[in-house]
Amino acid sequence: MSIVKNILSHTHALRLLIVRELASRYKGTILGVFWLFLQPLMMVVVYSFVFSIIMKVRIPGMENSYHFALYLMTAMMPFFAFQEALLAASNSLFVNSSLLHKSTLPVIFLPLVPMLTTVVTETIALVIIVLATFLLLEQVSYYLLLLPFLVLIRLSLSIAIGYILATLSVFIQDLRQALGLLLTMLMFLTPILYPVSMIPVEFIPVNNLNPLYHLLDAYRAIILRGELPGVGLVYVGGFSVVFLFLGIYFFQKTIERAREFV
Repeated sequence: MSIVKNILSHTHALRLLIVRELASRYKGTILGVFWLFLQPLMMVVVYSFVFSIIMKVRIPGMENSYHFALYLMTAMMPFFAFQEALLAASNSLFVNSSLLHKSTLPVIFLPLVPMLTTVVTETIALVIIVLATFLLLEQVSYYLLLLPFLVLIRLSLSIAIGYILATLSVFIQDLRQALGLLLTMLMFLTPILYPVSMIPVEFIPVNNLNPLYHLLDAYRAIILRGELPGVGLVYVGGFSVVFLFLGIYFFQKTIERAREFV
């Protein structure tokens, strides 16, 4: 595919753009790159307090509050990376409107660069989570070697949907305003803040169609339970590959028309 050839022939430029993206995001701040993890960590602290202390949600085998925090972090950090990628992709053509019309770089880089930077933030978060799991739960598994594979699936799913959102948000500008709300709804509808056992039986088939549920449960299986992910990960992998081709195809077919609106 031409998009793959463009990426391979501009790998150096792509790498520089990712570094610039990360540097510009935290330029002038005192904590700098620590904000990569501090912001989502504070969200986990708040959710842990509300759900484990106030609402007293309990996870089987995890009775302590720090256990619940690990349970949340293991799923929320990948979800935050997914959310950040989609939000950045939906704004990418507007933020880089000058590059869209004047730059010689492939236009596919504009949504791709901010989505690739989420791999850095997610990797930092996962390293900290794995260390915390080892210190607090005193467990480590060889299955942790599969984490890069999960990150790749998460990134593929993000890119697939992100490319569709990049041009679709040009034609439907209300989409950019609604996307944050839709992603928040998705977070609450996916068993991230609560165990899947709390979902009413009649809604279990609907939940099983949610690829994020299977993906995030795979993170928990590897990090917290020390076991291989379930067969649902195969469904997520196939889903992400199919949508990746659809997303790229949609972007290539609509980008020239989108230029006229930006």
